[in-house]
Amino acid sequence: MKSPRLSFISLSALFLGMLFVFAGLAAQNPNQPAPTPKYRTHFVIYDVLKKTTATLFNIDGEWHAPNWTRDGKYIVSDMGGDLYRIPVDGANRGKPDKIEVSQKMMATNDHALAWDGKQIAITGITPPLPAKIRTPADIHNPIYIMNMDGSAAREVHLGWLHGWSPDGKYVVYVQYHGDNFDIYRIDRDGSGELLMTTNKAQDDGPEYSADGKWVYFCSNRSGKWDGWRMPAGGAGPDDKLAEKITHGSETQDWFPHISPDGKWLYTLSYPMDHPDHAYIGDGMKIKLLRLENGVGAKGADLTTVRTFFGGQGSGNTGGWSADSMQFAWTEYQTIPNPAK
Repeated sequence: MKSPRLSFISLSALFLGMLFVFAGLAAQNPNQPAPTPKYRTHFVIYDVLKKTTATLFNIDGEWHAPNWTRDGKYIVSDMGGDLYRIPVDGANRGKPDKIEVSQKMMATNDHALAWDGKQIAITGITPPLPAKIRTPADIHNPIYIMNMDGSAAREVHLGWLHGWSPDGKYVVYVQYHGDNFDIYRIDRDGSGELLMTTNKAQDDGPEYSADGKWVYFCSNRSGKWDGWRMPAGGAGPDDKLAEKITHGSETQDWFPHISPDGKWLYTLSYPMDHPDHAYIGDGMKIKLLRLENGVGAKGADLTTVRTFFGGQGSGNTGGWSADSMQFAWTEYQTIPNPAK
């Protein structure tokens, strides 16, 4: 297990998915030819009642963080520094349509849709990146809020965005604080910053429950990565109000995504020896937990739904359908290098 007091550079790789950022910058450089896709992405869904998986569609490239629109008609996903809307059904099923963002920015995989389906919040990168990244502060990572079509995009704060409150008043995110990453909340206009955790371990992936009473997140404060929750007002002095909600020792369990109806939670889980965001490889797992009153039901624990080749971009933000019946993530297939 890596020490939570990592170097700035290691922290940048661990929490910010910098491999994806650099790939996006390269893809946007007009002076270079477009790179040959390294991966083909499979958009996969799981039906919690039928207990079945199915592939929605396949697209060349490394696609991240599928967010299901409230009407169920589209998946919003990022690839190569851009944001796209992808139809789930019909003649254009699986054909990406680029969202033209009204502000110049490079999309990351930290994006989430408002509960009312009217807005997108996303962390963007403002290029160019510095030649050397010495601290996380060297990266300008503004949070933007925009309409669903990319219009009226406005920068509201700095941070790595993960979720909205159900009433649309707040967004939650992580940002470097002291010598670790902690969770913050701000009003959607960028005011009222609230530090929600202060533990010296690393925290990530905050998301609200549908009743607005809880924020779920992941942390390595217990010695490995697990799912936790805290009241919507924060974890309190010394984080005494934070509650561990997932258990198990065979994986690092990241990004707890709670269903809108509050009955289910899934995690994106890493092999124990590859707990950081830079990892793309075998042994990734989607795990599911049945909930009662927001925590694991009696006798229930995380159960592996799928083991696959992927990485943190496979599902670092939530992919639940509005009816809580299905959720989506991405899996990767390596494309062989063409013969020279």
